[in-house]
Amino acid sequence: MSGKTNRVLVLTHDFVHPLQGGGGLRTLYVALEFQRRGFCSVIIAPCRGLKEINEIKVVSVSPPRKQKSQILSCVKFNVRLFFKIFPLLNKVEIIFTHNTISAILLPFLKKIFGFKFLLDITDIHAEYLLVGKRNVLERLLTPFLLRYEYFIISSADFVTVATKSMRNLLLKKGLPESKIDVVYDGVDLENICSGKLPTADKGIIHLGAIDKQHGVEDIVRCIPLVINQIPDAKFYFVGGGRELKAIKKITKTLDINGNCIFTGILPQDKARKYLQKACIGIISRRKNLPNDIVTTLKIYEYWASGTAVITTSLEGVREIAQDGYDVIEYNSGDVQDLAKKIIQLLTDSNLRRRLILNGMENVKKFSID
Repeated sequence: MSGKTNRVLVLTHDFVHPLQGGGGLRTLYVALEFQRRGFCSVIIAPCRGLKEINEIKVVSVSPPRKQKSQILSCVKFNVRLFFKIFPLLNKVEIIFTHNTISAILLPFLKKIFGFKFLLDITDIHAEYLLVGKRNVLERLLTPFLLRYEYFIISSADFVTVATKSMRNLLLKKGLPESKIDVVYDGVDLENICSGKLPTADKGIIHLGAIDKQHGVEDIVRCIPLVINQIPDAKFYFVGGGRELKAIKKITKTLDINGNCIFTGILPQDKARKYLQKACIGIISRRKNLPNDIVTTLKIYEYWASGTAVITTSLEGVREIAQDGYDVIEYNSGDVQDLAKKIIQLLTDSNLRRRLILNGMENVKKFSID
């Protein structure tokens, strides 16, 4: 294959091997689809040294850690990423990138090397800076970073977004409608088990990262209210994140460690096994702009695994779900309301079963394929 014909780079900051989170899964399936359509794909992403996935070449790059400074971590990641992609830029027709963390330099490289820049967005990261913990540097840089992230988005030749709410936000920012399409997240239905263990009828799970925007403190603070009525309820927190240490500290203060299991970060296949231990899955994201414009992969995985969903009332989630039909909503930040909804589902098996069956039917519309 000569020149730039049919050569595609597929970039993400999320792990594609082992798969961790929705970004890696979404990006991997795009690369496979490019390959199926006759393109020559190369994935450049965190993959722990793997050289090939399904005959697609993979170049590994260390992920951003985001532990001390999100900004510095992303800058370092893009420096590493640049040295991986630079030798290939003269041979590339298209660069497909999942989220802007992997695209900081692409608006400028696009002008120099003439490739098409396709951007897939499931989060607008700078918006989270306004609702999360920030150090002094991040506070000073937030206005600039917001403008720059929207500049990256506007520089793309085409943009796919995770919800209509996100598309509407970008339209307000001046992007032409012809450049944006909505592609909801999907779930790998064949590889998620809907079977439950005998003790699952007392299990509650939060699946995924534990950062400030995920509102996991709501879950922890409602636990004393739940176990006051259901002492053997078990809460599974499957994932890591910048707030994990703080959340564990709260559980110790509330003396509820015996009802909580923390797994830390796990590969996707191992994380999903914990869904067999729970009958309720929680989405506790606080209601704010960056959370309102996403759906989160966990809702699809909860549905596919036969797990009843309790969620805050988010615009993006409401695009795909209906309160009282396939989810139950609670008031964001209202610990007593969340506890009430958990107790209701643990004690009312008919309601729980109805939510589960409706969720399993709805998720069929969101197969990753």
